[in-house]
Formats: sequence, C-alpha cells, structure tokens
Amino acid sequence: MRLLTGADILAFHETRYDLLVLDGGEFTHLDRSDIEDGQRVDSYLTVTTTGGGEVQVLLERSAVVAGDWFPDALDADGTLSPVVADEMASVINCDADLRTIFAVREIRALTAAWEEASAEADRLAALRACRIADFAAACGSQSAAARSLGMDHSTVNKLVKKAARQ
Repeated sequence: MRLLTGADILAFHETRYDLLVLDGGEFTHLDRSDIEDGQRVDSYLTVTTTGGGEVQVLLERSAVVAGDWFPDALDADGTLSPVVADEMASVINCDADLRTIFAVREIRALTAAWEEASAEADRLAALRACRIADFAAACGSQSAAARSLGMDHSTVNKLVKKAARQ
C-alpha cells in the first residue's frame, strides 16, 4: 500500500468523478450515486457504497472545483496545478492518517503471514523430531543415528525426547 500522490489527485480531477476514496487499500473514484442514500459524505468519513462495501472519502470534487480549499488550485482553463495537487495529497495523507492506516494493515498482514509460517515451521519441526526418533530406533542407538545424520548426539537426544512428548 502506498500513500496518496499528486498524480492520484490529478487523475481523479481529470475523470470528473465526484469522490476520491480509499477502498481496501486502493485509491478509486466514485460518483455520489455510488454511495448509499442518506449518508453524510464528507472528507475522511467512512461511507457504505451501493454495493455494500465501505470506503473512506478522501476528497470531494467540489473541494477542488469550488476553490475554497486551495483558491489557486485551478488555472483559467480549469486545469489542476500539479504543485497544488502534491500539496493536497500531503495534507490528505496527514489528515486522513493514511500512514497509520497503511502501517496497521501491513503489520496485520505480516503478523498473519508470520503466524502461518510459524505454524508450518512448528509442524515441520515436530515431523522432523518424529522421523529422527524413528531413525534412532532403527539404528539401535541415538549415537549411531547422530553419526549417520552428521548431527550432535545431544541434538538427537533432545529431538527423541520431543517426539516422545507428542
């Protein structure tokens, strides 16, 4: 996930959509008709779409066009200034707390991946201990198994004990 850029705001302005929103970590454009009726649509609020999803409103087209937020945003032809778009993005990133939102999402995803990998590592470690215990029994001693496997005798001993606890 990335922060909002001036290029995102320029692209939004050119599309003529009503709203620039954050939808599941992605920036997208919606019209007001895409929002469930009766909801207050304001910057940084989370609203429900007609499809049932939730999005965070980042910017309304009217804020750019009306000139109340940045009076010098548009030139005489109605073109949005790239410098102003960059400044808008910076303000939105800060005000909408996108750095925190993205950090939390990334940390949650990394935690889930770590837990999954940890569970797999634990499963493989238990399987390894059982196989080494079986091999040691087939060899007749832990010392013989350790020599055959090129492992330290104490490691084989610990793994045999671990397998016995499972």
